[in-house]
Amino acid sequence: MSEQQKKKKSLSPILDQIVHGGSAVALNLIKVSALAKDRQMFKQPSLNKTIIFKYPNFEQQIADAPPPAPAGKPGAAAKPAAPAAPAAEPPKAERPIETAIYVPHDANEIPAGGYGIYLRQREFEKLLKHHVGVDFEEGNASFLRDVEILRTIDSIPSLDPFLLKSALQKYLTEIHPAYFAISEEEENGIKSLIAEKVNPIVARALGLKSAADVNERSQRFLQALWDPTMPEAKLFVSAFGISGDQAQQIFEGWKGVTFYEHTFNKNLQSVATVLRWLNGPDATPLDIREFKHFKEQQDMFRQAVVRKLRNLIANVNGIFGEYTDCHGKFLNGGDPKPFRNFLAGVYRRYWVLGYCSMAVLHTVNIHERYMVQAIKNRLQFEQIEEMLKRMDASLSSQANAQNL
Repeated sequence: MSEQQKKKKSLSPILDQIVHGGSAVALNLIKVSALAKDRQMFKQPSLNKTIIFKYPNFEQQIADAPPPAPAGKPGAAAKPAAPAAPAAEPPKAERPIETAIYVPHDANEIPAGGYGIYLRQREFEKLLKHHVGVDFEEGNASFLRDVEILRTIDSIPSLDPFLLKSALQKYLTEIHPAYFAISEEEENGIKSLIAEKVNPIVARALGLKSAADVNERSQRFLQALWDPTMPEAKLFVSAFGISGDQAQQIFEGWKGVTFYEHTFNKNLQSVATVLRWLNGPDATPLDIREFKHFKEQQDMFRQAVVRKLRNLIANVNGIFGEYTDCHGKFLNGGDPKPFRNFLAGVYRRYWVLGYCSMAVLHTVNIHERYMVQAIKNRLQFEQIEEMLKRMDASLSSQANAQNL
């Protein structure tokens, strides 16, 4: 086995997502900052030599072989304490995905391991100072700006370019477009899809009749989706008997649910391909004769992965189905109660969708990577075993979110 193959095989589930998870999971600041020059995301140079990633609550060292503990802080980053969300933020049950900073031991060898510092864990400030050299006590304007950007990134469930760009609107003139891997055409297309869902709801909720009123007021409410501090946001939720103080979370969640509906539907064919392969004859190993005594065990493992994948898909479709149902009852039947109830819990649904989507799409990504090695769409026994372990790690950690 080559050194490259050994490295690939040794990657932990977290590191596998950081290296291979795609733009929704990891934002490689090391790579992009080389292009951004004077428009890098962070003013603190050391932060631009890290990778920001999204993952469930894992209390473990990312490296497979833990390096020596830092002097004076034995094991500080090797096993962080349980994350604790600040009181002003939504409860952990509503934000099951962590935002973390991956600090590689060697920026040129990202798969070789490093430290994961979670933004909501205890002693985050001390760990950030120790491993990245950023001091929370400095308090200068550049530092406060960087901390605000980190907190803003933590307020979205995934790093999809559309969500990231929307969240960092106020910094767009300072940050290079390379950090947001989305074209203007794609961005406007997603906004149009969201507008199609929002416009009729706004008209119905506010009792607007004329086309001119609908167009004028809807435009203002669409602006409020991107800036929930606008008065229209509070006015809208108040029309449903919901406190105006919840407007920002509701608008963020509503926009997010509509976004994930679009992205999930776009990837349905890829998900179906994975399920077909896992359930089909091509999942029989090429060298099954050599491993016939383990065939039943691997078949059971494969079916367990299929069940977990189907479970997450069912959770996602359940939320979208509820959204469609209450949307239709309000528009067609004039019954606002189901939609009001949906809006009241939309922020948590938004995070659950982000959580499930990340797991499902990562599973698709794992399958696609392994199929590059396939011979006529089939793999060796050990390749399948390794692939299933990676899928199971992703789906298991994500599936537990449904029981929060």
